[in-house]
Amino acid sequence: MAKRAETSAKSRRRPVQPRSHETSRAIRDAFVRLLDEKPFSEVTIREIVLVAGVGLGTFYEYFSSKDELARACVHLRTKDLLLALRRRRTALGSYDLATGVRAAITAQAEIYAQAPREWMQHFMLERHKSERSHYLEAYDLFLKEWEALLEDASDWPADRSAADAALPVFTLLYGMFAHALIRGMPLAGFGALRDELVRTTLACLAAPMPARAEAGAKEPDNRRPLGRR
Repeated sequence: MAKRAETSAKSRRRPVQPRSHETSRAIRDAFVRLLDEKPFSEVTIREIVLVAGVGLGTFYEYFSSKDELARACVHLRTKDLLLALRRRRTALGSYDLATGVRAAITAQAEIYAQAPREWMQHFMLERHKSERSHYLEAYDLFLKEWEALLEDASDWPADRSAADAALPVFTLLYGMFAHALIRGMPLAGFGALRDELVRTTLACLAAPMPARAEAGAKEPDNRRPLGRR
């Protein structure tokens, strides 16, 4: 116990060498595979190291607890998705809005379809184990990526705020993809979901944005008095 407490007090090893990356990845992959078989509360660290093929002490060199491992899995998978979207946008070069939207949504659908059960576990862990500050930080990064994608489109209106438009778009996509994965949507459904999300997103972007209320202006009270119909 004293040795474990001493290890916990120190900063965890951060993978630097290829072998360290492989060990950390093996632990994370084993954890995700076990989550596909049983709930988080029933997965033990001893099971994780057994599946990963590493020693118990090695686990504590990288992660202080199962919760920290869960947060690391969420963070790294989120980072990979963000980088994939950024690479897809960069590869487009010059593009119009419809092309950019379809490319971004297709990239997400392809990534989710490659490992749907792992992404299902990702969204479940994100809801229960991510710290609020980390969740909001990741959310803001995705909003900025969508803002950049909209602004770079050749036909994006110069007088329209891409930041304002990015919020409902990403919120829609995040919710629909997460819900589909948590429900266990079959692989055959990803193509139809992608096409529907492209149509819905473009319709959302084509709709006029409500005018911003001036500072100090009161919102109109459209509520009807009780008793009236």
